[in-house]
Amino acid sequence: MKHLDDPDIDTQEIQMFYNIKDELTYYSDNVLLRNNLIVIPSALHSQVIDIAHEGHQGMSRTKAFIRSKVWFPRINEKAETAVKNCIACQASSYDNSSSKQPLQMSDMPHGPWENLSADFCGPLPTGEYLFVITDEHSRYPVVEIVKSITANNIIPILDKVISQFGCPKVIKTDNGPPFNSGAFKNYAQHIGFTHRKITPLWPQANSQAESFNKPMMKSIRAAHTEGKNWKQELQKFLRQYRNTPHTATKFTPFRLLFGRDPKTKLPEIDIKKQEESVVTKQAKLNDQTAKDKAKRYADSRNKAQYKGLQIGDRVLLKNEKKKNKLTTPYDPNPFVVKEKKGPMVTVTSAHRNVTRNASFFKKLPSSPQQPEQQPNQRAKETGNPSRPVRTKRLPTYLKDYITY
Repeated sequence: MKHLDDPDIDTQEIQMFYNIKDELTYYSDNVLLRNNLIVIPSALHSQVIDIAHEGHQGMSRTKAFIRSKVWFPRINEKAETAVKNCIACQASSYDNSSSKQPLQMSDMPHGPWENLSADFCGPLPTGEYLFVITDEHSRYPVVEIVKSITANNIIPILDKVISQFGCPKVIKTDNGPPFNSGAFKNYAQHIGFTHRKITPLWPQANSQAESFNKPMMKSIRAAHTEGKNWKQELQKFLRQYRNTPHTATKFTPFRLLFGRDPKTKLPEIDIKKQEESVVTKQAKLNDQTAKDKAKRYADSRNKAQYKGLQIGDRVLLKNEKKKNKLTTPYDPNPFVVKEKKGPMVTVTSAHRNVTRNASFFKKLPSSPQQPEQQPNQRAKETGNPSRPVRTKRLPTYLKDYITY
């Protein structure tokens, strides 16, 4: 087998090259290819990993970005070691919290920029907020830095984004300002999209925005740790995120939205692109597989069970704010289930209506019905003779006669 004369390649790596010898070819100027990927020399491995880790993406996305552009032996081992040794990443990571309610997985929209999720991050130490818009089909994120989250400030920014990418069919948000304002409702009607609000106090219903916000904020914290301009580092993170294959669809958000992959800082060979209809079909299949796997894992880990609430059931509502140690976990005033839509339940009482996720309710057992008793039965039961009463029996010689 012929190989490039590289003194940095050790014997183990030579063996790995031998195992894939049928996939190796020469390109121009002694460039070695594995299929359509450039094989990176050992001396440049660290530099390639540093480029892939710009923006401080997680371990899986860093490896996915490298594998989509180039190849070299032991990519997983070397990339994992580099990310684990990144002090900024280690100092900026939080543990993920889990949900006890079984996951409700939504279908992937049919096309790009049809269904959007919108959310806010902040306020940041500078007093600014991040207005985050995510396409649920491609996972392509748009992030705008804003100083105020009032409707008068957000609507022009959203209008600018819509003018760039087009009007969606649905925009999904939480119930906070400015999305609960009359101005935003009028704007949605004027532009022509449906504004869908998630269940109150249940951010998991807007999982697309929530799942993107975590790595984005980690990148900003890492920039602060390293003493860098977080606004500039945010753009690096967005560039890497948009150009890295998504863990669910296995395609880059940029390609699913625009139908092509942009040029990046890593070298690659131009090859004939797949028809986009085939790409979209495969992305949907990958997306459904990933969601099924995530649902099985989360539901099994949390031992999740459906509440089984029905219209007319009596329930208690979880106390959302505990005042002191004596506050009960549930409000002792019962409610009655009025409406059900998936995991979203609306209950009513004499004083108010409340809409929450099913996890916020505890079903009360139905009261057993006591059979009505006849007056003479109650008299017999309550009668208490003051002295013993002799048992009276019919004489045997009268058994063949009718007595009156």
